[in-house]
Amino acid sequence: MSKQILFDKQNFICSLFSWFEQNKRDLPWRKTYSPYHVWISEMMLQQTQMERGVRYFNRWMQEFPTPDSIAKSSLEKVLQLWEGLGYYSRARNIYASAKIISNTYNGKIPCDEAKIRSLAGIGEYTLSAIMGIAFEKDYAVVDANVERVFARLFNCTDKNLKKAVKPLAQELLPHGKARTYNQALMELGALVCKKIPQCANCPLVPYCESKKLNLERERPVPKKKKEIIPVLASFCIITNSNNEELLRQRTNQKLWNTLWEYFGIDTVIFDNASSAEEKQNVARQSILIEISETFKIPKAILEENVSDNAFFVTSNYTNHKLTAYFFSWHVTEEFEQIINKNISGTGPYVWTKNTEQSAMPSHHRKAHHQHHKEKG
Repeated sequence: MSKQILFDKQNFICSLFSWFEQNKRDLPWRKTYSPYHVWISEMMLQQTQMERGVRYFNRWMQEFPTPDSIAKSSLEKVLQLWEGLGYYSRARNIYASAKIISNTYNGKIPCDEAKIRSLAGIGEYTLSAIMGIAFEKDYAVVDANVERVFARLFNCTDKNLKKAVKPLAQELLPHGKARTYNQALMELGALVCKKIPQCANCPLVPYCESKKLNLERERPVPKKKKEIIPVLASFCIITNSNNEELLRQRTNQKLWNTLWEYFGIDTVIFDNASSAEEKQNVARQSILIEISETFKIPKAILEENVSDNAFFVTSNYTNHKLTAYFFSWHVTEEFEQIINKNISGTGPYVWTKNTEQSAMPSHHRKAHHQHHKEKG
């Protein structure tokens, strides 16, 4: 349902801008508002808390101060620096786009909608952020924070909230002030108009329909919670006599494609296992079978050599909670030769002492740190 703006726009903007001037956070990309900084910050902050995003942004800029520096690097390095932010397709898109920016646009993001839109991974939101915040063109930026602010301002109950909010945000945008306007709305949503609103601190209360109707805690209309599916996985940290670890690169995978991991199984069936001890036993039997079938080593021999005990790490992803068990096996030269014989030509495996330099899914990185902590 379309909404009309019934309040004084100028007073609304003055209230919003005054609040922002007094309360805005000192964020690194706000020091320059360069198109490159805005682009990287917006890519990082999708599904990421601000404190974590700032930490990653600062580390990224030390390594990649310009699009050219990304283009001259390797995808492996880009993925490694992105590690922990998830949604690795964003990092791949940044790498692909940096190549285009470096080769086609002389290392500068162009102030041109069509050219920006043609870059890898640039959707409507990121386009609006670059055009509105970096170049100060009249583009309204609507993220989850802005959706929440407008849902309360206009008592909006539309199921497609972004579609309902976008024209309202665009209509209220004062010409030539897109940077301050967008940043102020996003900041207000992040600091004041949160899931539990802090109306006592809000400069927009006089304009808020939901507040007048005492519905501010019911807007936006709550979405149905996604079912979180528990997933059990089992892996083995295999090391040789040179203290090298065996890593396998994921190829042709929807999840974590091209990242490196320890040998194992992404999904273990554990329907009849309820206790932690039972789950660990199921995980161990599953990994023993996987090792046996892959490396052609009798399972009975593995029973005597692969560790009985494991540690586990948990990671929360979009719609599932992963519990990954990690066992360990320090192989003799004889077993290393058998492993090498059976992995030859089967895909990218590597023995390495540089696991720290390999891009890995977060649960494998946690396991790497835990394993070496226990080893001392």
